Amino acid sequence: MTTTDFGVTNGREDVRDLLGMRQPGAWLVVGIFLASTWIVIAYSVGDVTAVWPMALAGVIISAAVVAIVVVPGDPLPRAATIALTLAGPIACFCTLSVTPSATASAILLGWAHSGIDAVYCFMCVRGRRVAPWLGLAAEAVVYGWWGHSVGEPILGSAAIVAIAIAPLTMATLFSFTLRPTARAVFALRAQTMTQVARLAAEAAADDERATQVRMLDKVARPMLERIASGADLTADERIDCALLEAHLRDRLRAPLMSALDLDEPAYQARRNGVEVVFIDDFRVDTADGDDRPIDPRVASAVSDLATRVLDDAREGQVYVRLSPPDRDVAASVLHRRVDGTSVRSEIDRHGAVHTFC
Repeated sequence: MTTTDFGVTNGREDVRDLLGMRQPGAWLVVGIFLASTWIVIAYSVGDVTAVWPMALAGVIISAAVVAIVVVPGDPLPRAATIALTLAGPIACFCTLSVTPSATASAILLGWAHSGIDAVYCFMCVRGRRVAPWLGLAAEAVVYGWWGHSVGEPILGSAAIVAIAIAPLTMATLFSFTLRPTARAVFALRAQTMTQVARLAAEAAADDERATQVRMLDKVARPMLERIASGADLTADERIDCALLEAHLRDRLRAPLMSALDLDEPAYQARRNGVEVVFIDDFRVDTADGDDRPIDPRVASAVSDLATRVLDDAREGQVYVRLSPPDRDVAASVLHRRVDGTSVRSEIDRHGAVHTFC
C-alpha cells in the first residue's frame, strides 16, 4: 500500500473516482474515441506512403487512452507518466514519416496529436501538470522537423499543434481546482469511515458488556446473594462456588471455548471430580493482529471431541488446547487418568482427528 497525494493508503482511491473514470459510461466514451481514431486511420491510408506506421500510431494512441483510464495511483505513477508523455511525439512521428507533403488533408495532419492531446489533458487532472506540456513541445518539434523535410516553414509546421494549447491550459487550471476538492472529499470520506468504525466498535463493546452482565447476573448473582446474606455455606454450595469460579475463569482465559459450547460439559465433568483446563492460544495469538475466525471444520471437531471426552471422564485431568493459527496441529485434547495412562487426540488444520494412547 502506498500513500497517495490525497493521503489515501488503501491504494484504490484517486481522482478517477470523482471524474467517473471507473464507471461503465467511461468505457463507452473510450470505445467511441477509439472507434473514431481507427475510422480516421482507415480514411487516411490512401494518402500515406506506408500503412504500418499509421497503424502503429493508432496502437500507441489506443494504448495511451486505455492506460489513462485504468492505471491506478494518484498522482499518476512516474513510469506511466513517462510512457504517456512519449506516446505523443512518437505517434506524431509515425504518422508524419509517411505523410508526403503539407498538402495532405487537415485530418491526416492533425489526428495523431489531437488524439494524444486528449490524454495530456487527463494527465493534468491526474496530477501531472508539467509532463503534458513537455509532450506537446516535443510534438511541436516533430512537426517542425517534418515541415523542414517537406520544404515548409519550421515554425508554421510546428504551429499545427498550437490548437491543443487552449484545452491543455484549461485542463491545467481545472486541475488546480479539482485536486484540492478531491483531497478534501477523500479526507472527509476517511474521517467518516474512521468514525463509523469507531462507533461500530463501541456498539460491539457495549453489546458484549451487556451480554457479560446478563451472564453474570444469571450465573453469579444467586451465589453472591447467598454469600452476602452472611449464612454459612453448605458443602455443596462450596463446591458450587469452586465450579462457578472455574467457569468464570474459563470465560476470561479461553472465551472461544464458550463459543464451542464446552461450558456445560466442563461444568458436569468438574462436578464428577475431573480437573478441566482450557487453553486458548488461538485468541492470544490473534489478539494484536488480524481477528481471524477459527476454521469451521476445526471448531466442529474440537466441540465434538472435547464434549465426548468430558462426558466420558470420571477422574483425572482433561486439557483442551487451541493452537495458534497456521499450525499443523490446530487443537488437542488430552485426558490424563489417575493411574498414569493418558489419551491424547490431535486435530489438524483440516478438522481430522488423530488419537494417540
